[in-house]
Amino acid sequence: MGDRLDEVFDQNRGRQYDDTIKFSSVAMRMAEIALGTLKNRNQAYRKYEQELQTSVVAYYGKLNRTEPSISEAVVRYSAGQASQLLDQLGFQPWEVLPGYRCFSIDGNHLQKTEKRLKETRGLCAAPLPGTTVARFDHQTGLFDQAYLLEDAHAQESMVLDRVLEDLSKNDLVIVDRHFCIVRFLMRLAARCGFFVIRQHGRLHGQLLGKRRRRGRIDSGIVYEQTLKICDGDETLVVRRITVELDEPTRDGDTTIHILSNVEDASACELADLYRQRWEIENAFHVLTMTQNCEMKSNCHPRCALFLFCMAMLAYNCRQVLLAALYAEHAQEDVEAMSQYQVALDIVLPMGGMLTAIDESEWSELTPQDGHGIAKFLRRVSRHVDVASYRKSVRGPKHPPPQRKRCKAGTHVSTHRLLQDRKQRC
Repeated sequence: MGDRLDEVFDQNRGRQYDDTIKFSSVAMRMAEIALGTLKNRNQAYRKYEQELQTSVVAYYGKLNRTEPSISEAVVRYSAGQASQLLDQLGFQPWEVLPGYRCFSIDGNHLQKTEKRLKETRGLCAAPLPGTTVARFDHQTGLFDQAYLLEDAHAQESMVLDRVLEDLSKNDLVIVDRHFCIVRFLMRLAARCGFFVIRQHGRLHGQLLGKRRRRGRIDSGIVYEQTLKICDGDETLVVRRITVELDEPTRDGDTTIHILSNVEDASACELADLYRQRWEIENAFHVLTMTQNCEMKSNCHPRCALFLFCMAMLAYNCRQVLLAALYAEHAQEDVEAMSQYQVALDIVLPMGGMLTAIDESEWSELTPQDGHGIAKFLRRVSRHVDVASYRKSVRGPKHPPPQRKRCKAGTHVSTHRLLQDRKQRC
């Protein structure tokens, strides 16, 4: 694994070099932090100081100067390797919409950091280390592209030119209204690409014809009308699909408008397809809940973005493990597994295993080719008791009771409240 990461570094580096410390050495340490076996960079350095054979200043400097192009390449590399293993496992890609490869694109603003940098210590405002715009492949469930923005105040739409370069004919992107930019839609359509995107309030066009009811989906009634949008002398005619929602969104919207240039799908199919965008939101949620994808002590933008990309690499590895479980167990049993419990069982014994077994011994214990790794994963998956990882099912949530002020002040004794309950019973 280390040699392959060093190859990724050599192929994508700019000004950075690795004469003092190998890229794979710091990358593997960051992977352990992302998984949760190590808490922070200092703990990683103390544990592997003999292996790193460099000063702590050089170690931190290597991390803080990791170029975004290298971090992005790590995500691409992990997706490519994971896709090959999915093929070896006999995984059948999900067909989201027949005839199209469907991707979701969304941004994730990294959380505020501590004010460790000299320039931030006197500020009241919270320092933000950057933004990650990720592409999620719905066919495989993998993060296959990452577009990094070191400037946290930069618009996510700044990466759209790069997004277009990575799309092929008959690729379909499912995105939220933040990416609803006329020029992007026109350039995508010109490249024989397709989109399903929520209309932004700033995008105005000319409605053509009458609005017609097309049916109903789980969330509401679906209507369709034609919309012509313009960018200078260029025009594009798209389908405008309106969903009158049964319940308002968390922003209070009762109606949403979806734009698409897909012609061979019904309005109800496209309205349901837009809801697939939540898959990337769920993936971000898994990263946040089961991994250390963000750390408040990572103040340098490049280091913070690098850690997030290593967490996406770990997420892609997780998808391979799930594919191995799907190959040996019933789909409904695997889907009922708690992702948190799975992540916990990976992390808890990992520290001891890494201490007891060094990298050379790992190479002897595990196969090195894709076919051998897939066979190994399936053999191990047969012995996994998936029922023991079942999610805890809770009842429906109830609205909170109306609060009342206490006569005695701002505190109450829980013991006295329980005693009062016994007396009432």
